[in-house]
Amino acid sequence: MASKFKFNWGTGIAIFYISFVIAILAFVFWTTGNRRDLVTEDYYAEELAYQSTIDNRERANNLEGSVSITALEGNIDIELPMGMNDKNVKGELYLFRQDDKRKDTKFQFEGNRLDFSFNSEKIVTGRWKAKLSWAAEGKDYYFEDNIWIK
Repeated sequence: MASKFKFNWGTGIAIFYISFVIAILAFVFWTTGNRRDLVTEDYYAEELAYQSTIDNRERANNLEGSVSITALEGNIDIELPMGMNDKNVKGELYLFRQDDKRKDTKFQFEGNRLDFSFNSEKIVTGRWKAKLSWAAEGKDYYFEDNIWIK
């Protein structure tokens, strides 16, 4: 029994065109459903003041020792460089989640020790950017690192 449907070049073009349109529409619906958060609301103003961040990072790199960030789900431990020993330190740890702005978290710390620990339910597994800034004896310092929380 022979089929009455004949496949010729016109049919091939029609099938290709219909599948292309379906693929484009699927892509459009998929992209409109994804969240797109800005890194910061005031991006251009922060970019203009970025030289101070570069200076603070260089100052932190010149300290004796280095910053250590240890992360587990629900807990972050930071250890400042030995160059901060016996200095009164005041700072902030900002955890930036690149895929969801609602999970971003800030922690304040102050004291004359090198190690600080933070607990929060917002600290979930995944990739985070840790932005650590602190001041001691009138000088500002900055450290940034990508961390994986397990």
